[in-house]
Amino acid sequence: MKFISDLFKNSQSKKEDSTNNKDMAPVYYGIPSYLPESLDKYVAITGEPVVFTGKDEEVEKYKNKLYLDKYEVISLNEVLKRYPENDIWVTYRKANATAKKLLKKYDPKKIHFFEANLEYKKSCYFLGHFIDYRVDNFSPCCVGKNSAVNTSGSVAERLAHWEKYVTKLAEDIKNGVPNACDGCKHLKEGFFPKKIKLDYICFATNHPGDVCNLKCSYCFVQNRFKKFKENSEGLTTYETIKQLSQMPEYNNSDITIELSNGELCANKHCNEIFDILLSMKWKARFVTNMTIYNEKFAEFLKTGRTVNVLTSLDCGTPETYKKIKKADLLDKVIENLKKYPLENANLRLKYIFLEGVNDNETDVNGFYDIVKEVGCRAISISSDRCKPFTKKIRSLVANLIAKAKQDGIKVLRSAYLSKQDEKYIEELTSNDISAEELQGSDSVCKVINVDGKKISLDANLLTGDAKYVIVMGDNSTITINGNISINSGEKTK
Repeated sequence: MKFISDLFKNSQSKKEDSTNNKDMAPVYYGIPSYLPESLDKYVAITGEPVVFTGKDEEVEKYKNKLYLDKYEVISLNEVLKRYPENDIWVTYRKANATAKKLLKKYDPKKIHFFEANLEYKKSCYFLGHFIDYRVDNFSPCCVGKNSAVNTSGSVAERLAHWEKYVTKLAEDIKNGVPNACDGCKHLKEGFFPKKIKLDYICFATNHPGDVCNLKCSYCFVQNRFKKFKENSEGLTTYETIKQLSQMPEYNNSDITIELSNGELCANKHCNEIFDILLSMKWKARFVTNMTIYNEKFAEFLKTGRTVNVLTSLDCGTPETYKKIKKADLLDKVIENLKKYPLENANLRLKYIFLEGVNDNETDVNGFYDIVKEVGCRAISISSDRCKPFTKKIRSLVANLIAKAKQDGIKVLRSAYLSKQDEKYIEELTSNDISAEELQGSDSVCKVINVDGKKISLDANLLTGDAKYVIVMGDNSTITINGNISINSGEKTK
């Protein structure tokens, strides 16, 4: 690979400096299956690694043995204790999540990639690889400040227009030139792809022919459904996907198609769209209300090419479902969630908090019961288009997240959150920290995980307006101020 050869040319002096100095030898992050065939190339670039680290399952696998009978494998925390000054080299070919994780612990100048096409710069999750594709315009992101860019012509012409636009936008950001992304909360320093390459095509606003069989109270595109019913000019979702499928350069497994425009299974071209998805190499992401069962959808779910399936439940009772969705179909939704082959489809169930409607324990607890009943392993929490959470909603969110953490269910943040609520949920879902780290904290909310441990807290040192959620495991005890003792089985907050 050219990238590998370029690294080799640029790293010879670093290799010579570190070869005989264990304190400066590199740490390798990641033990993918293809590593043995590439290891010699990597060592030629950096010199011998002092140690390996990686994902939890990789570290656990080599807990009592050496990798390739030669290299010790230890946790990242142990690496930081033993080799705090050493550079870290990532072996994964795709390393977005790894880069984000490492940035929490390392100076970006100390993080390097053998093959992942990443660089440290100001950008966002969407820019340079994502298009929000619309009937007569596009946006380079889904939730940021970018206004719609008018476009026309064939699908090929529109995608060429997108590439030209985002290339200039990325350059303007890099050079500090005023641009459409200025002030966006999603624009930040981090590791992002070096080059512009479209790999995510999102259908998130309506096209002619798109429909939905529900009328959710928070829906902001119902007028567009009405508009296209009266005036059906422009490419339909089906026609757009058909043109895209006829472009050989886009028939690869790097492409993800998101279908979140209306209810796909209610679209009259639903089966034709699924036929194209089944014939291509694409991955796909679906936002569906799960009120309709479709055999071709079930067939695609079995391919293993589903990134995830998102369904907004927003309730835990039939009464509230009917109030929000204007249809009495909660039982049907639960039935379909169990009927569809979703085991490997990364199902996510969403709860959009609506003040005075579903902000009560009955619905939140009922929602969580459904999550457990259908075997969902990830939930998404949202507000109604960035409307700030009330104090009552924050309390319900804290309790919901505490339950999910205890059951190992992943909690995701919706893009439609205020900055304050986004930070609130981020702190609630962060890795569990020790009681010692909480002393004197003034953060919004922290979770104390007392799983099989006995710890003591001085409540007088827990300053500020923070909330502390205590998650108890088996054989656990927490003592507060030396005289209040809480044992496993008791719930407190």
